Amino acid sequence: MNDMKYIIIKIWNLTNSFIYMLLKILKVRNKITFISRQTNNDNLDFNLIIDELKKQDSDVKTVVLNKKMGKTLKEKIEYVFHMYKQMYHIATSKVVILDGYCIAISNLKHKKELKVIQIWHALGALKKFGYSILDKGEGADKKMAICMNMHKNYTYVLTSSEESKKYFKEAFNAIDEQIKIIPLPRVDFLKSDYYKEQTTNRFYSYYPDVIKQKLKILYVPTFRKNTKNDFKKLINAVNYEKYDLIIKTHDDTELIYTSKDKFYSKETEFTGMELLHIADYVITDYSAIVFEAAVANKPIYFYNYDYKEYIKNRGFYIDYLNEMPGIIENNIEKLMGEIEKDNFDYKKLNDFKEKYIYNGYKNNVKILVDLIRKETVNKDDFVKRESLHKAI
Repeated sequence: MNDMKYIIIKIWNLTNSFIYMLLKILKVRNKITFISRQTNNDNLDFNLIIDELKKQDSDVKTVVLNKKMGKTLKEKIEYVFHMYKQMYHIATSKVVILDGYCIAISNLKHKKELKVIQIWHALGALKKFGYSILDKGEGADKKMAICMNMHKNYTYVLTSSEESKKYFKEAFNAIDEQIKIIPLPRVDFLKSDYYKEQTTNRFYSYYPDVIKQKLKILYVPTFRKNTKNDFKKLINAVNYEKYDLIIKTHDDTELIYTSKDKFYSKETEFTGMELLHIADYVITDYSAIVFEAAVANKPIYFYNYDYKEYIKNRGFYIDYLNEMPGIIENNIEKLMGEIEKDNFDYKKLNDFKEKYIYNGYKNNVKILVDLIRKETVNKDDFVKRESLHKAI
């Protein structure tokens, strides 16, 4: 990217700062704003937090702004206008909850009393991200990260365990005081018999032709920035007399195969978290869904057909080959053979859970909402935290 583009971005940031300065004149309300660019649809973690907030404080106002940036010029222009909506609600909120990078939060100077909590969209840290991979493979350009103030202005960043704390600290370029060990609300969802029954009933109502007696294999591949997934080998390796195959891709489409020559392809109706309630087995590669699948106590298998290429472009925080809680294979026929044996090592799965997902809370969403509602950071602390964001 040439210098002119950086100059344009700086001018754009200055323009936004002026507009936001005017918006900050508005009165702060008893309001919590939720912002995501991971999805245009409902967000499970956000919904669970809002339900608990309403129980504790019926007067609190909540605003949810879920919108992907998109890839086309039209979609990007639409997102710019959406940003001004974000700025209004940020300026008039007591707390902002994020599950990813937010341009308006990181690039603007906020009222010192504003609390910003980054809950991130992954329960744990498997693949390297953020500041850990600047100028590397799938990572962001370092100069652009500095220009866009990547991951600045967070009061707190949530992580799932003491072990994961160091990885999130590095990825967000944060300090110890910012990192809070509170697993995401989705952990409560995955452990709930009520939600499991509710999801299962809705699934079979939505897909009435899917046979309940068949075992369900859920394939959840990670997002690949520069390459596409090839599902053909997996599809051809499944014994459809015994199994149904559910493919949940990162771009929010799932394909449900019931035989070699017949499949259903529908737009998103069930999230990956919901499909974990349906699955009997989970196949993934490098996706952070391994943490959620572990919480759900599902047998997990790893299809790492492009491991050497992937590790060059991305890399892991965890010792992938030794710590993943399941069989790792680059040959899909051998992997399906392992599933057929049905001899999964649950001890290794439990060891993985104990290390990477804190299990001390019975109600994670309540713990998080208590943090949201509590006045924990005074003005001096906020200034101190902001100034200690490390230079890169």
